Amino acid sequence: MAQTASAIPGKPASEATPDPAPLLLREAADTLRRLPRGLARPRLSSWPEVVRDSASLFASSQDAARRPSPPSPQAIDRMDRTLGWLLACDEEARRLVWARAMGISWRRLEDMDGRSHVTLRKIVARGHDRIRVLLAADDKKKPVIRKNSLQDL
Repeated sequence: MAQTASAIPGKPASEATPDPAPLLLREAADTLRRLPRGLARPRLSSWPEVVRDSASLFASSQDAARRPSPPSPQAIDRMDRTLGWLLACDEEARRLVWARAMGISWRRLEDMDGRSHVTLRKIVARGHDRIRVLLAADDKKKPVIRKNSLQDL
């Protein structure tokens, strides 16, 4: 039997570290989905909204029960940073990378774009590579903080 290669030498494939780029993009898409929508209210009337019957009151309470929980401030910060990384990708890769982060299937992307899933996967991989380069550069900028830094002085 052939063993599958791991992303990390010395670790089996089952313990391989997942690719951070698609995970961060999916988290950003989920965070964006959970943000409250700004509903535009008409400016012409200052009258409060009136419930006409109990059915409309019941329907609005059911909608509120299905609404996902709001994202944390840290998730919103990560989403902002991740959306900035998308701007480093070319337009074609940006569109497809974001579509995949939103959960659109390869088949649907094929129908929308008109190209094969193999070509689309290559474009998405190119976008993920660009984001990985930015992630690596971002990691190098972070200062290294040791736990016992005060004892070293």
